[in-house]
Amino acid sequence: MLGDEMPWFLPALVIGLFAWIWMSSIERYAERKGTPAWKYVVVAVRWLPPIQLAVMILYRFKAIYARDMSHLEIAKHLGPGTPSSSDFKLMFTGDGGIEIIMLIVLLFAVLSEHLPSISSARLDLRQNFRNRLMMFTASFALASTTLFFPEQAYSEPAAFPTGPIGPVPEWMSFTPIILIGGLLMFGGELFAVTTLFLAGPNFQKLASRARLKVLLLSVGALVYLTTVIDFDADWLDQLHEQSMMLPLVLSIHLGICFATVLQPAVRSDAELNHGEGRSLSMMVLAVVMALIVLLLTLLHVNQLTVFGDGLGPHTYAIWMSSVAISSMMLVQFMPALGFDAAPRPEIWWMKMTLLYAPIIMSMFTPYAVLLIPAIWVVLPLSSVASWFIEKDVVSPSYSFVLYPLLAATLAASVLPFGWDIPFLAALWVGWIPGAIAAIGLTLHVRTQSKSTGKNL
Repeated sequence: MLGDEMPWFLPALVIGLFAWIWMSSIERYAERKGTPAWKYVVVAVRWLPPIQLAVMILYRFKAIYARDMSHLEIAKHLGPGTPSSSDFKLMFTGDGGIEIIMLIVLLFAVLSEHLPSISSARLDLRQNFRNRLMMFTASFALASTTLFFPEQAYSEPAAFPTGPIGPVPEWMSFTPIILIGGLLMFGGELFAVTTLFLAGPNFQKLASRARLKVLLLSVGALVYLTTVIDFDADWLDQLHEQSMMLPLVLSIHLGICFATVLQPAVRSDAELNHGEGRSLSMMVLAVVMALIVLLLTLLHVNQLTVFGDGLGPHTYAIWMSSVAISSMMLVQFMPALGFDAAPRPEIWWMKMTLLYAPIIMSMFTPYAVLLIPAIWVVLPLSSVASWFIEKDVVSPSYSFVLYPLLAATLAASVLPFGWDIPFLAALWVGWIPGAIAAIGLTLHVRTQSKSTGKNL
C-alpha cells in the first residue's frame, strides 16, 4: 500500500498543508529574494498538496482495478476476482471518497483568485483572497487528518478477512463527504472575505452568495444528521463511529458562524467610533461570554452517561470551558503584537478563538463538539455589546435588536433540553441569535449611513 511503499508520503502531505498556512509569508519572502529558484519554490508549495491528492486517487484507482488484496477495504468489500465497472463505486463510497472531495476543495482554493465574482478586484487582493482560502482549507484538513486519512487506509494490516465481509457501501455514505466539501469551499470563501478587512466592497457579491450556499448546505447537513442518527442509541458514539460525522459537525459550525456572525460583523464593527467605554464593554462581554460558555457546556456534557453520575461530567465540562475561555483572554495580547488589522481587533480575536476552540480541541477529545451550542449563542453578543455599552455610538433599537436577541439567546439555550438529543436540537435553533444580530445591526448601520449621507 501507499503508506508501506512510500512511508514519507503522508508526512509530506502534512508538511505541504502546513506550508499552505504560511503561504503569504512564503510569497513575500520569495518576492524579496527575486530569484527564479524562489519563484519555482512558491509554485511547488502551492501545488504540492493537490498533486499528492491526485497521486493518492490514482493509486487507489489502480488498486481497485487490479483488486489488490493488500488494501483492507478491497479485501472487505470486493475480494479476489475479475474487476468489473461496479467495483469503482468503492472509489467514492470507500476511503477514496474523501480523497476525491479534498482534491476538489484544494483545487478550488488554489484557483480561487480566478473566480468570476472577484475578477474586477485588484490582483493583490485576489491573491490575498486565495492565500486566506488556502489557509482555511489547510488548517481544517490538518485538524481532521486522522479522520480524512486514517492509517488503515494506507498501511497493510497484520490480518485480512478470508473473504468479503460485506457489500460495497451505499451511495448514502458519500453524502456527508460532499456536504463537508461544499461547506469547506464556501465557508472558506467567507473566512477569506472576513479576514480581508481593507478590501472594500470588492468581495461583497461573493460573500452574499457564499452565505446563501453555506446556509443551504448547513440545512442539508442537519437534515442528514437528523436522518442517520438513531435516537434510541447513544448519539455521541454514532458520531465517533462514523468517521465523517465529526468533521461534518465541525464544518457546519464554521460555516454557520461565518455566515451569521463573523462576516456580517466585519461591516458593522467598522462603523463603531473610537470607543468611549470600550474597556467596560470588553469586561462585561468577557464575563457574560465566559459564564454562558461554562454553564451551557456543563449542561450539555451532563446529558451524557459516559462520565457517570458524580463529578465526572462537571469536571470535564469545566476543563473544556476553561481552555476555551482562557484562550479567549490570552489572545487579547495579539493586537499589541501587531495583529490588529481589524475594526475592533480585541473583539475580533475573542471571536476567532472561540470559533476555532472546538476545531483545535477535537484533535485531543471528540467531546469538544459540546462547546458548539454555547459558542453559537455567545458570538452574536460579541457583535452587539459595543453598540449598546459604548457611549459614542448611536445604539440600535432595543425593541428591534436587543430584546429579540436576548429572547432568542434564552430560547436557543433552554429549548434544546426538551428534545431527545439536546446537542442536535441546539444545532437546529442555535443559528437564530446570530441571524437576528446580523439583520438588526445591518439595518441599523444602513439607517445611520443614510442619515449622515455616508455610502456603505
